[in-house]
Amino acid sequence: MALTSEIGLSKYKWTSDKEVHVVGFIWQNGEYVAGKELHNFISKSSRSFNEFKTTVSSLNGQFSVVVQKESETWLLCSHTWSYPVFYLQNSKRISISDDPQILLEQIQNPEIDFFSRSYFLLFGVTPQNATLVKQISQVKAGEIVVLTDIQSRKISVFNVAHKSPAREQGEEELYQTILSLFERYFKYVKNKQVLLPLTRGYDSRLLACLLKEFGHKNVLCATWGRKGNTEVPTAQKVAEKLGFPHVFVEYNSESISGFSKKDVFLDYAKFAGHFSSMPFLQDYFAIDYLKRNKIISTETVALPGHSGDYFAGSHLDLNMDNISNKYLMSKIETQYSSAYPVNSKQLKEIENHITEKFLITKDAKPWQKFEKWDFEERQCKFISNSNQAWSFFGIEVMMPLFDRELIEFFENIPFHMKLGTTYYNQTLENRFFIPQKVNFDLKEKQVPKPSVMKWKNFMVKVSPRFIKHLYYPVNDSIFYREITTELVQLDLNKKYKHPTRPHKYNAYINQWYLKLLEDSL
Repeated sequence: MALTSEIGLSKYKWTSDKEVHVVGFIWQNGEYVAGKELHNFISKSSRSFNEFKTTVSSLNGQFSVVVQKESETWLLCSHTWSYPVFYLQNSKRISISDDPQILLEQIQNPEIDFFSRSYFLLFGVTPQNATLVKQISQVKAGEIVVLTDIQSRKISVFNVAHKSPAREQGEEELYQTILSLFERYFKYVKNKQVLLPLTRGYDSRLLACLLKEFGHKNVLCATWGRKGNTEVPTAQKVAEKLGFPHVFVEYNSESISGFSKKDVFLDYAKFAGHFSSMPFLQDYFAIDYLKRNKIISTETVALPGHSGDYFAGSHLDLNMDNISNKYLMSKIETQYSSAYPVNSKQLKEIENHITEKFLITKDAKPWQKFEKWDFEERQCKFISNSNQAWSFFGIEVMMPLFDRELIEFFENIPFHMKLGTTYYNQTLENRFFIPQKVNFDLKEKQVPKPSVMKWKNFMVKVSPRFIKHLYYPVNDSIFYREITTELVQLDLNKKYKHPTRPHKYNAYINQWYLKLLEDSL
């Protein structure tokens, strides 16, 4: 029986024919492959599903694919989740789009998924394949979804957990791996302007050193946020040492005033939120400023430092080599939640879901279970999704430190070398920062201590709000306090719940976006 399906792909720049649709790029023999070349490659590899699965399982890049066959349709998102794909399936037809708003218009009585709603309020993303709209599903990072007229099946083609670390590595191995993978990116960007979001962190400083080492001339370093924030002095000094121009985009009351009522902002929120992720606001104002003032253009390539330190082990602590699932769940809630005060029933449902889907696996170490949740539910849907701000303004974005080659390198590193990112930091300091003379404002060398999250969480929950304000910083470096205040005051009839930790401003953005969606249904 022929499959009745409708495909509407308009949000990103797809290359399509009647059967195959591709967007993004892959690396093939060290060369950048996109557009018609990528389309031809996927078309030749799609004669059977097994051939398609085998081929895409080994690909490295930022891409998505839709293949429509007579009896089934295949949907694929690469491990970076750069181009999310959504689908609507019922007994009559299947609809596929990169914009869930298109799918929403086909639903007679759309419903909010209440579990996804609770999960979103807590983490800023929806769980696994779900979206905030019950009838609409999404493709996860590194996953193929096969749709037929009666069912769907999901096949993972990229897994960050469950490998047994092979052996210790020296600095030279990581150094050569980083040089090798960056050579591919440099070949593509060498004749383009590169915009490097530069902070005092190691990831962006590494990219700055690589651009210098490879001899790139047309580099603009930029930092943004509240005046006087601690990122700026180090970023400016790094850029100066490397001979790159640096610009600071200040966020202040004047620059953000009235942003929430502008059509362009609402368009961005819908573009970046796509019913499943918090629209990231940290970069939005800076990119808008740089684009409006013609400091960058659609020919610019942005190179954010996502997510080198994560793969190197920044999320790990001393307990995680041999600890209970209960501890892992507590760490997820403490470290990555918005501190939105979900009720006890909602929290229990969320904990049961995460435990069942991520933590009960027997063939993985506790830290690998944690990495699997972190990768699928945070790094892809939240951190990588922040790049939608660049895409919205027509700026190409590439993530060298999210490259599959680097990920697989760190999959083979034993726990003790990842702990505290010691191995990663020392390699960057000795092989990149010292030679380029940017070895200042370095991180203290220390191994994370066992966590006391249980007692800290308890004290946070029971403390009065005015006490919490004394403990947590009032003026965040991003200017989120003022940004979220404007969102909250946009509709005084809407009652926002305060996060249990006052500096967790994402809790307000999550509530605002959810209201925006619910009002549209």
